Amino acid sequence: MDWDKHTIIGTCAKLEKQYLRLTSAPDPSTVRPLAILKKTLDLLKNKWRTEQNYTYICDQFKSMRQDLTVQRIRNEFTVQVYEIHARIALEKGDLGEYNQCQSQLKQLYVNGISGNVMEFTAYRILYLLHTQNWSDINSTMAEVTPEQKRDEAVQHALQVRSSMATSNYHRFFRLYLSAPNMGGYLMDQFIERERVNALIVLCKACRPDITLSFVQMELAFENLGQLSKFLVSQKAHYLKAENSGLLDTKAACQALLESAKVYKKIDIKGQM
Repeated sequence: MDWDKHTIIGTCAKLEKQYLRLTSAPDPSTVRPLAILKKTLDLLKNKWRTEQNYTYICDQFKSMRQDLTVQRIRNEFTVQVYEIHARIALEKGDLGEYNQCQSQLKQLYVNGISGNVMEFTAYRILYLLHTQNWSDINSTMAEVTPEQKRDEAVQHALQVRSSMATSNYHRFFRLYLSAPNMGGYLMDQFIERERVNALIVLCKACRPDITLSFVQMELAFENLGQLSKFLVSQKAHYLKAENSGLLDTKAACQALLESAKVYKKIDIKGQM
């Protein structure tokens, strides 16, 4: 829909409104003006803190975003709405919704509207590392300013990129444990893939076996039980008969190589 032809000023005073995809010109009586939308945001922030109902919150934020769009409201409040929705989507692992917010935020920042540019630049880099979209990663790298490179979150994301590009898994997992802001939620989306790749390297380098405690430490598992579940899920739970604390690296490696094929393709929303 061409919003330029249908820019309106809303008159709706309802704070909560279900999201419905528009199929015709919007009716001003169903669109909330900026003053009402600000009250709606306060309401939704409080409801998220107290109720944590993501289905409801996501629907309400999409409805807010729609009301902002049809009225062509592009200011710091718009940025705030998209940033909050993006963070909530990250927390709940909804990369499709996060990506929509991220795309709009990039344009809003380019237009000079203030926001948490450093934080979301870091998220964008981590998201692209998840999707393995190397052409976009290179383009984003070229756009990163010297000022942004001095920011802690952006520095962290760039270090993650470097560790992946050089297969420095020891550094990668240390960075995973120290991710600032909500970077850890994004890294959670591709941590399993990188654990498979890292363990393949370890299995090739350490024959005939390797201690589970060392794997747990290197791959940043919280405990041996978490590592065991990972190995079972990858069909690589080959422990030495004479010592259950050792992983049979030759047998495990073959299973992991098969498992790695699952992670080769990721769609535009960041889902495998």
